[in-house]
Amino acid sequence: MGHLSLVVSVRAEFWGRASALWGAQLGQKACILVFSFFVGHRLGAEGVGVMASVLALSWIGGTLAGLGLPDRALFRGAAEDQSAENRRLHGFFLCAVVLVHAGLWWIAPGLAGTSDPELVLFARGLIVGAGMQCGSALGLGWLRGATAVAYEVLATASAGLVLVMGALLDLPLGWVWGLSGTCFLVGSILGNVRLDGIVPQLPQRTDIESAVRAGVPYLLLGLGSWAVGNIDIILGRLFHGPAELGSLQVGTMAVRGLGLLPWVAATLMLRNLHTVWSQGERPQPWGWLRNSLFIGLLVAGLAWVVMPFLAQGHAMPVSAIERSTWASMLFAPVLYSVILLVPLAAQWRLSGTLKALGMGLMVQFGVGWAAMNEVEVASCVLAAGVGQVVVLMWLMNTLLSVPKERIKVD
Repeated sequence: MGHLSLVVSVRAEFWGRASALWGAQLGQKACILVFSFFVGHRLGAEGVGVMASVLALSWIGGTLAGLGLPDRALFRGAAEDQSAENRRLHGFFLCAVVLVHAGLWWIAPGLAGTSDPELVLFARGLIVGAGMQCGSALGLGWLRGATAVAYEVLATASAGLVLVMGALLDLPLGWVWGLSGTCFLVGSILGNVRLDGIVPQLPQRTDIESAVRAGVPYLLLGLGSWAVGNIDIILGRLFHGPAELGSLQVGTMAVRGLGLLPWVAATLMLRNLHTVWSQGERPQPWGWLRNSLFIGLLVAGLAWVVMPFLAQGHAMPVSAIERSTWASMLFAPVLYSVILLVPLAAQWRLSGTLKALGMGLMVQFGVGWAAMNEVEVASCVLAAGVGQVVVLMWLMNTLLSVPKERIKVD
């Protein structure tokens, strides 16, 4: 009876935290959607395309700067590791983020693919906001892994509110995005200070080697995970113009935006899985696969329902986003399964997870290269989906395998 009540209590706490995060993040996604409506109406399809490409490229730059430390922080939070080394690595991470995003700000016209002064100013505001949010990633990641989500919920809700209020007040859209990103950084620092987490400290010279050694496997994990889910945006940026990229962004917006549902669930599961797997239990991936496929099907149906609304809100004809929407709907169940299983598989066997992502990326680049001369931008979504199927098969193999020696999460 006592064991049953403990299980019920643990599940209630899990769903309480997950619901709070889902609510805050869904609210923020809705605010980003409203903000993107303002971008579409004030800056046109080119503005939406600039927003998609600049944020994607800023994410890549921030991830490289962080050397995988934010992804590692999820697992260190699950293990409740508050060591002095991790605090110094937090400080090292913040310094690296500032340097890299200062460089991105300088080359904003190249990232935006335009020399239009209004769009360049918008791009620079996006880079500032992306840098602020990137700087929060390590601290919030540690808190998420430790299941202390209150400050992340508050930061996320505040960031969404700033986006909507700033746009309604007719403030420059780049500034608004920058202020929104600042909310995340404030929440990260304040949460770690108040809860005695990994408060950033000044790094030492020897911490560079430590950061590289500890972070590089997680850098590969973070880059690979992001690329597998967003390769269509990269292919669109390479082979199509800003207007077509804007149509791709809007067409895949519903499926991509709601990917937070399986991601939040997976990250909040890490702490409990760290405990039970250390006691000798094995993963149960078939149940996770079933649930994520079902959620993906529901989201695909929702994407079809909201397609006209998204087109109208961004001042685009439905025909401009229809094929991209259908392609994203087709692969939504697979994508959501990949999103859920990647962090769980990394907790079980990091090397197998990296192999799965590598196999999928090779397929995506191969299919994307073969389709680069296609006029239809939706071909980028199809190339991404084929690779995601490959990743899913390899992830299931990793979770079902019994390695001779499990790789211990650093």
